[in-house]
Amino acid sequence: MKLLSLTANKPSFHEIIFKDGVNIIVGKQASNINENDGNTYNGVGKSLVIHLLHFCLGSNKIDDFEAKLPGWVFTLKFSIDGKEYLASRSTDKQNKIKYSENSEPLPLSKFREEMMKLCFNIEVSPNYMTWNTLFPRFARRSRASYISFDTFVNKEQDYSKLLNNGFLLGLDKTLIVEKQELRKKQSAITNTEKAIKKDPFFKQYFLGKSDAEFDSFELKHKILELQNKIDEFKVSSNYHDLEKELSEIRFSKKQKENERSLIKSNINNIEKSLEKEINISSEQLFEVYNSAKIELPNVVKNNITNVLSFHNELIKNRNLRLNEELIKNEGYLNDIDIEISSLGDKMDQLYYYLGSHGALDEYQVINNQLSLLKQKRDKIDDYQDILKTYQNTSRDIKTEYIEQEKITEKYLEDSKEFIDSLKSTFYNLSKEFYDKKTGGLIINNNSGENQLRFNINAKIDDDSSDGVNEVKMFCFDVLLLLSKVSNIQFLFHDSRLFSNMDPRQRKIVFEEMDKLSREHDVQYICSLNEDAIQSIEILTEEKEFKNLIEKNIRLELTDESAESKLLGIQVDINLEKK
Repeated sequence: MKLLSLTANKPSFHEIIFKDGVNIIVGKQASNINENDGNTYNGVGKSLVIHLLHFCLGSNKIDDFEAKLPGWVFTLKFSIDGKEYLASRSTDKQNKIKYSENSEPLPLSKFREEMMKLCFNIEVSPNYMTWNTLFPRFARRSRASYISFDTFVNKEQDYSKLLNNGFLLGLDKTLIVEKQELRKKQSAITNTEKAIKKDPFFKQYFLGKSDAEFDSFELKHKILELQNKIDEFKVSSNYHDLEKELSEIRFSKKQKENERSLIKSNINNIEKSLEKEINISSEQLFEVYNSAKIELPNVVKNNITNVLSFHNELIKNRNLRLNEELIKNEGYLNDIDIEISSLGDKMDQLYYYLGSHGALDEYQVINNQLSLLKQKRDKIDDYQDILKTYQNTSRDIKTEYIEQEKITEKYLEDSKEFIDSLKSTFYNLSKEFYDKKTGGLIINNNSGENQLRFNINAKIDDDSSDGVNEVKMFCFDVLLLLSKVSNIQFLFHDSRLFSNMDPRQRKIVFEEMDKLSREHDVQYICSLNEDAIQSIEILTEEKEFKNLIEKNIRLELTDESAESKLLGIQVDINLEKK
């Protein structure tokens, strides 16, 4: 891709015609007020050119264009392999870009797809590599893109930097993508580990406080026992009625047993009473008196005889009564034994029935217990499956890291000649600026468990000092251009690149790009303040160099009036606003 022209539908706009070789857009200031180089571009408009280039070629929507330039249409003409194209975009309808004179405008996404094919020969690109990440590497636009040699897009992630820069250098992007994909797998498995540690149930097993295999084995046996119990369970519809009947019979039997104890006690007392012999004869009594040598009168003897006779009659009658009571209680005992035996038989029958049957709610309780045990077993099984997958995947990832390391080392060894040529190009460019400073490009394998496949680093001694960092940026950008991985044949720099360079470094930039543009058929486009040109002219008296600058100035813009600025009108546009 070479740039041909930048135009607008408003006659006040200053058309820019680009040519092969060096193209310079100069900003002059008639007044002593310096151009504001902050967030608002209210100078002559030279920095606006690079933003218009991006706008025509599919950048994101620019709100200030819609608000402050209504009705404007900007058109960029360019060529690829000798064929001319155009990109025409309205500030009012920024979601579409006209792709050719006779075609309907394309949606922004479709236009970018077409540009990816035309400029980078890419039909389907990996994540983090798009038109809006690749194209800015040939036209640094924002202030942030002039801070570091490998940063071209605001807030670009390290992986995106590596992927886009590596691709344009000609490195194998598959190796870059594969390591990032592997890192994503590792991050996912790390998240799995975190989730396991957070789950209270899984945590006890993961941290070794409980043994999942042991618990699973025990649960399986408990589940089998409950399952067998449920399989053999017989539900009785009147189970609770029978339980009540059994309770009543048990109570009755207990009462009868208490009665039997009382009867037995009575029989025992009667039998003890009958065993006592209390009959006394008159002869026995008189013998007692005789032994005591007491003479009893006949009258007394007769009375004693009568009393004893009466007493013995009472004893006889008492024994008859006790015998009758004994017989009666023995009868009661026999009857109550029969009743107790009958109640016992009924209880045994109910116990047997209730032992082989159960109530519905009891069945449900057992079933619920079984369900809970199964849930716990399933969760342990899930944990074991997750743990197995986690362990296997972790091992596989570590193995794959090692395999990718080997493949990358072999790739670097096989590509040594090609990579050395990249290093030589950067080295030779840096030496044009600083003959006594060490400068070089590092491309090597970035080992370890991370997402970046290669280390790509550009270095020039004292690159933190004024001007050296900008020279390093310039050398790296030229390296991307000369790698010729893409069909883009131009490099565009804003005046920011030159702000910290000393006049000698600025001079070398133009001399190098004049030479390289002829050797490699590329364009170099830049915007430059007039004082930067003047500083170079003061440095050298070479007519040839002065002619190089003067003949390649494509447009001069001044702040003398609104008409002499790029748009031909006075408008303040915030181009750094997100």
